[in-house]
Amino acid sequence: SVINSFDRVYLGKTIPGFFYGFNIGANWNGFDIAVFFQGIGDVQKYNGFRAGGEAMSSNGANQWATVLNRWTPTNPSNTMPRAVFQDPASANRFSSRFVENAAFMRLKNLQLGYSIPRNVLGNIGVFDNLRVFFTGVNLFTITKWTGLDPENDVIPPTRQLLFGINASF
Repeated sequence: SVINSFDRVYLGKTIPGFFYGFNIGANWNGFDIAVFFQGIGDVQKYNGFRAGGEAMSSNGANQWATVLNRWTPTNPSNTMPRAVFQDPASANRFSSRFVENAAFMRLKNLQLGYSIPRNVLGNIGVFDNLRVFFTGVNLFTITKWTGLDPENDVIPPTRQLLFGINASF
């Protein structure tokens, strides 16, 4: 049989089927916590980052460790093609091999705080209110995506760790 341009199909689904997010907050004895999760679902994208990392197409280029499982006579893999000069079978062409589930859930924001009791502040005599806090942004992402980030492989969101003080005089 001949494989040609008539065998092409549309792959993936780059517009998510749904977006979601939820907040949780609590206070107890001067301590407070606020948590925000967000994510998307029902989305499949082409992983160009992975395609480059598994291309096996040039001498001296870094490759992903997954290419160690490539097809060889002693390892007849059906998920990773053989490494061969100039790829005559076009095994690394644009195909469904690199289309992945890009759904994710991310801990977008976490804030932990403590408000110093007023009776302690009264002894100091400077502050009316004083709260110290820690904030974490983009702390972790749960996903099956194998690239850098399911939302943006080019410029993934940065993880931030912040400390702060809220004071009123």
